[in-house]
Amino acid sequence: MGFKILIVGLLGSLLFSCTNSNEKLTESKLKDVKLNYAKRFKVKTDGNLIVLELLGNKANMNVTSSFVLYKNEKPSVKSNSYAIQIPVKKIACMSSIYAAMLTKLHSQNAIAAIDNVDYYTNTFIRNGVKENGIAELAKGINIETEKALALNPDLIITFGMGNPQEDCDKKLVQAGLPIAISLDHLEETPLARAEWIKFFSYFVGKEKMADSLFSITEKNYLELSSLTKNILQKKSVLTEIKYGDAWYIPGGESFIANLLKDAGANYFLGEPNKTGSVPQSFEYVFNKAQKCNVWLNLYNLNSKQELLSYDKRYALFDAYKTGELYNNNKNQNEKGYSDYWETGIVNPDEVLGDIIFILYPNLLKDHELKYYKKLE
Repeated sequence: MGFKILIVGLLGSLLFSCTNSNEKLTESKLKDVKLNYAKRFKVKTDGNLIVLELLGNKANMNVTSSFVLYKNEKPSVKSNSYAIQIPVKKIACMSSIYAAMLTKLHSQNAIAAIDNVDYYTNTFIRNGVKENGIAELAKGINIETEKALALNPDLIITFGMGNPQEDCDKKLVQAGLPIAISLDHLEETPLARAEWIKFFSYFVGKEKMADSLFSITEKNYLELSSLTKNILQKKSVLTEIKYGDAWYIPGGESFIANLLKDAGANYFLGEPNKTGSVPQSFEYVFNKAQKCNVWLNLYNLNSKQELLSYDKRYALFDAYKTGELYNNNKNQNEKGYSDYWETGIVNPDEVLGDIIFILYPNLLKDHELKYYKKLE
């Protein structure tokens, strides 16, 4: 996958003094900027300053951190807010998804560091690391703290669960490096996750471009999903394979489940109201899904024979017998990682088009698969 858990902080930024600030942040003057789908961040502005709020608490959607973005004078802000001057010039992206967002905004030159280059298919990033123009800050689960401190980026954007007390790398915080957690992975729909391009855009001064790009994505996605609204005989879909002793089934309100519903699939395995994945036994999945029409997202496998090397019982599923097996790894780098986990998250309309074509090819006769391939 292009995203990993790196235990780094949501806190950060220099502890600034209000006495040296000429610009005042008056909360009563802040107005909300409308977001159509994303629920894990908010944007407010008074026409000059921009405030980004992260909502990482799953229980009550409370604000877990906020960033006040300014161009000239550093503003006076509350103790739980962090001031960052924009546009940010040097960003450390701790996920290939974040780098893909910035690349789509034509701000790839601001990427000064990434996590592990093995997860990237982006040639600009890979060449940048090879030529030492982009630093690689993590080969494993943890960031190389000393390397990050030496780089001294203007901003680190990383993965976490929204709890500042648990997601915090003490050395980076003490050094005063501004760190923001992207909570896009907690969104439950493809368009909500894609709308996070707006969050990234504010740091690089590309909010108008982000609005335009997302509008195009939204329009394409909704037009595609409308094609499947009147399908009476929906094809049933199975996803994933067994890992160890468990088969992790995406919940009924998860990102994957909503994507499949928009594609007109009959996705009946996911537990209702569950947004995460639920571990199930092979026997449970087999009893429920033996006769599923189509099987998607089979780890990083490239052939039917490779699938059987994990478990010969996979041959008992109808989708295996009919050859309706499709994996989201059409384009891979030399390490076997797919660009689905980079640009696929940013371009859910293109992913949706692939799945609709797989399920109902007559609806998109001229479509060419971009992220998926059929396993032979």
